Amino acid sequence: MRSGFGTITDVKKALKVILVVLAVIAVTVIALVPFVVPPIATSLAESSLRQIGYPARIRMTLGYRWRKGPEIAGAVEVALRIAPWRLTAEFGAGFGEWFARVKLPETKFSESDPLIASLLERYPTTAVSNLVFSGSVALDASVERTREVPVATWEAKAPIRGVNASLFAGKTPITVTDLSLTPGASGIASHVDIAPLFPRAKEIVAAGFSLTNFHAAVRATEKALMVNDAEAGFCGGKVSLYSLYLDPRTLNTGLTLFLEDIDAGAALGHFKGFRGDASGHLHGKIRLFTKEAGKSVRLKDAFLYSTPGETGKLRLDDTKAVTDSLTLAGIDAATRGNVANALADLDYSVLKLNLRRGSGQTATLSISIRGTATRGELTVPVDIDVNLNGELDQLLNTGLGYNRLLKKGTMK
Repeated sequence: MRSGFGTITDVKKALKVILVVLAVIAVTVIALVPFVVPPIATSLAESSLRQIGYPARIRMTLGYRWRKGPEIAGAVEVALRIAPWRLTAEFGAGFGEWFARVKLPETKFSESDPLIASLLERYPTTAVSNLVFSGSVALDASVERTREVPVATWEAKAPIRGVNASLFAGKTPITVTDLSLTPGASGIASHVDIAPLFPRAKEIVAAGFSLTNFHAAVRATEKALMVNDAEAGFCGGKVSLYSLYLDPRTLNTGLTLFLEDIDAGAALGHFKGFRGDASGHLHGKIRLFTKEAGKSVRLKDAFLYSTPGETGKLRLDDTKAVTDSLTLAGIDAATRGNVANALADLDYSVLKLNLRRGSGQTATLSISIRGTATRGELTVPVDIDVNLNGELDQLLNTGLGYNRLLKKGTMK
C-alpha cells in the first residue's frame, strides 16, 4: 500500500508539473497571437482627431504577455498626416499592477509647422509679436502602479534642442540662437517634483545687448522660479548673477549682476550720445528689482570701476552732452570745464562710478577720475571727484543713460 500510495502521489505530482508546463505553453502561444483590434475602433479614433483638426493614422495592437504574471498588453501609434509628429505608447495591466509609456522621437518643429501653427492660432500670444522659431523636441513619459507601491508613480522629460527664435517683446527685438534645455518632472500620487533646468544658448540678443555662451541652473517649484547661477559673455567680458527669485504670477524679481573684465569701448558704445573711442576694462555690480512683468525697474545700488593697475583711454568727440547733463545736475562751470577738457583726450588709471540710493527716489552718483589729459602738446594730471545728488531717474539719465533704454527699448 505504501508503495502503491507513493506511486499514486508521484503520478499526481507529475500531472501537476505537466499541467503547469502546458499552461506556460498555452500562455506563450496566446501571447504570440495578439487580439485583433476591430477596425471600427481605429476608425472612430481617427474620426475624432480629424473632427478637431488633426487628421492622423492610428495603429493599435492588443495581446497577452508574461511579466511578473499574466497581463494584457498593447501598443498604440499615432502619426499625424499634416505634420511629421509620430507618438507611440505601450501599456499593460495585470493583477494589481499596470503601466503605460509614451514616446515621441526627436522631431523638428517651426512656427510654420501645421500642428504648431494650429496651436498658435487657437492660443495666440499677446505679449510678443513677429515670432519666428525652429528647433527639435522629443518626449519620454511613463507611469506605473505596482503591488509593492500601490499608487501611481510617473516621470517625464522633453529634451528641446537647437532652438533659434526671433520676436518683439513690445518694441524690443529679441533673438535667441541655438538654445537647448530639457524640462522634466516626476511624481508619486499627488506629489510633484520639477527637475532642475539647465538652459544653454550660443547667443541671446535683446535691446542691442548681446549675451554669448549663456548657461544657467534653474530650479522651479509650483510657486516660484529660482536661478541658482547664470553666466554669459558680455562686451568682451563676463556677466553673471546668483540667487534670482521670480514669482511667476507677478513676474516680480530681484537680482544682482556682476560684471567682470568688460571692454570699456564695447560697453560705452551702447549708450546713445556716446561718440568717441574708449579702451580698458571695467568691473562692477548692479542690484535691481523688477515689477509688473518688467514694466517697472527699480535700481538700488551699483558701481563700476576700471581694472586696478591698468591704463585705459577715453576720447570723446563731443563733450557737450556731458556738460549739459552736469549743468542740469547743478555742477559749477569750473568743474564742468575740467571734466570736458579731461574727457576730450584722457588716459585714465582710475575710473569709478558709484550709485548709492537714499530714501525714496533720492540718490548720489559719485564719479572719480584719475589720470592724464592731453590738449595739443600739453599733458596735465587729472584728479576729479564729482558727486551728483538728486532724483534717481535724473541721475540715471545723466550718468548712465538708463532712462533712454527703458523708454526706447535701445541705447543706440
